[in-house]
Parts: sequence; structure tokens; C-alpha cells
Amino acid sequence: MPRKRKHISQHSNILANPSKRFVADLRHVNFLVNNEQKMFHSPEVEKLTDEAAPLLRERNGLAAEQLYRQALAYEPGKPDLLNNLATSLMIQNRTIEAKAVLETIHLLFPDYLFARTGLASIVLREGDLVRAANLLAPLFERREFHYSEYDALCMAQIELLIMQGDLSSAKEWYKMWEECNPKNPKLDFYRRLFQQDLAKSG
Repeated sequence: MPRKRKHISQHSNILANPSKRFVADLRHVNFLVNNEQKMFHSPEVEKLTDEAAPLLRERNGLAAEQLYRQALAYEPGKPDLLNNLATSLMIQNRTIEAKAVLETIHLLFPDYLFARTGLASIVLREGDLVRAANLLAPLFERREFHYSEYDALCMAQIELLIMQGDLSSAKEWYKMWEECNPKNPKLDFYRRLFQQDLAKSG
């Protein structure tokens, strides 16, 4: 598919450090958001992941976990397989195990975006806003994303901004995300959340 360039203008990213909030200005920065495949697998693993993906969407974590563990037996240490294993564990509320898998991916593949965003979401729920912000911060240096990567970054950043009490910036990120990928069903949750906030403030 052809690449789609999204121009990010008049928006800010909100980061954090232990002492203060830091605003990184991204005006006049171009991001390239595309649908190019980045991970490739053997036919055996492709078959297993094709079976597992709809199970994740249906939130059948146990069945998906079993398939991803089989896939990892063929291709040990593949970050995308490990990440999907972590997702299947999260669906089962096995957060400690999921976090351990994500920590392993992050240690072995520090540039792997989904490990950073997944860990950021977990530590946010634990109340560690500083680590969540530090995990996301390097991602703002990137200028190219797969659609799924951009989705994950936007969700994690919106959650961080909400936890920081910065609803205005969270809504700006939501608008950027909606403009880039308007058919993503996960937008509905945040749309309802912001509508509730507007109703309360009104």
C-alpha cells in the first residue's frame, strides 16, 4: 500500500521527569505512517499467528497464549511473538507474567515500540507516571510508524496525559489519532471518555 504522510502541526507531546513536566514541541514535524510489514515468519509460524490473531480480538487469552507459545517454540525470542504472548496474558489478568515478558523484550530489543507502550500502560496502572513517560519519550524521536505502532503510541500517550490531568493535550492526541486512523474501533472508548468529561464540565 502507498505510504501516507501525516503532518503534525500545533500539537505538543507531554513528557515527565522526576522533578517537572517537560513539553517537547513537535510543530512542523512530519511523521510517515504506513502499512508496511516489518516482521516475517516461517509458514508454520504464520499459520499459528493467523489462528491466534482473531482469538486476541475475541479476548480468548488462554487459547491465544497456547498458540503463541507454539509459535515461540519454532522461533524463540521473536519480539512480536513475545509481545502477543504478553497481550494474551494481560487478557487473562496475569499482569505480573505479562510485565515480565515485556521487560524481557524491552531489555533485548530496546527499540521495539510495542514493548515500550505495553510497559508504559502497565506502570501507569501501578501509578509510576515518571517511568511511563520515560518509556515513551524516545519514541517521539521516530519519524516513521506502522499504523499499529502509531495506534499504540497514541493510546499510551493519551493514557499518560489523562493520568497527568492534562485532558486538553490528551484530546489533541486523540484528534491526531482519529485523523490518521479514523476506523480504529479503539477510538470509541476515548471518544466516550471525553464526551463524559464534556458533560460533567458543562
